[in-house]
Amino acid sequence: MREISVSSSSPLRPVVDDPLGQFLAGQRTERTRKAYLSDLRQFFGSGAITSEDVRGVTFSDIVEYRNGLAALGRRRATINRKLSSLKAFFKMMTAAGVVDKNPADTTLVKGYRLEDILVGKAIHKKSLQRIFDEVEVVDDDLTRSRDLAIFHVMLFCGLRRSEVANMAWSDLVQDGAFTVLRLPNTKSGVPQDVKIQSVVVHFLELYRDTLLENGYPAQDRIFISLSRNDSHGKPLTDQSINLIVRKYSLSAGLDHRVTAHMFRHTCCTLSIEGGAKPQQVQAHLRHKDLKTTMRYYENREKLTDNASDYIRIS
Repeated sequence: MREISVSSSSPLRPVVDDPLGQFLAGQRTERTRKAYLSDLRQFFGSGAITSEDVRGVTFSDIVEYRNGLAALGRRRATINRKLSSLKAFFKMMTAAGVVDKNPADTTLVKGYRLEDILVGKAIHKKSLQRIFDEVEVVDDDLTRSRDLAIFHVMLFCGLRRSEVANMAWSDLVQDGAFTVLRLPNTKSGVPQDVKIQSVVVHFLELYRDTLLENGYPAQDRIFISLSRNDSHGKPLTDQSINLIVRKYSLSAGLDHRVTAHMFRHTCCTLSIEGGAKPQQVQAHLRHKDLKTTMRYYENREKLTDNASDYIRIS
């Protein structure tokens, strides 16, 4: 393998013969050249880079590389620096005519920006406990068992409220030693499976037994309305799920608005705090783009290693 010199005295070569050497020779400092060399070799590999290699890179390659770095747990600043190196390199290759369009153009490939971080979406553990405490003291056995099942499903499965409302007993299947929820209708339009933890299975079974004990006829949809109106006994709607969450957050005396979707954020945050890897969280929450998952990690990073932690007044 031919070693590429990063010395400022290296002779300029035609871009078609040595794209990387041409790019590095145009940098002002040795430190900058070494940083670019490291980043570009990581992307292309350690061998010599040809014009064919450069022309073969697509937008999808850049996005996959970015997501791969995120999956490895690289810091936001590191990912953005490496993306900046690619953008600068391909900008020069575009100007030199090696490629027609910059595949790493800023308008196409977004880095991880601080303003993308999701803040305040998860429910604090103390608030979560207060909500569960309110459910536990409900007098009516059926209402209590239904709502405990709903909250456990949202917290452990990270389902959207429409997915909770549409859950059916026939969608719960055994896959070896695991209980799985088959979601036939998802946001992506593709059927997906969600693992059901044993604690969730317990509360679902408790709710089902209570339904039967109270003489409710068997039906496929899991969660039904228990309101004393025309909706009684009919499947809950996604708006009903939100109203249930709202009812308990108010009775718990929480001074901030809690929604059903916040349980999905909480599922993600608690998984991260428990040590789950980005790819595991992405798979469980069914995020199409890993970038969505990484926003939660960035938020935890921002809070766990915060500038204010270093302040001392004595």
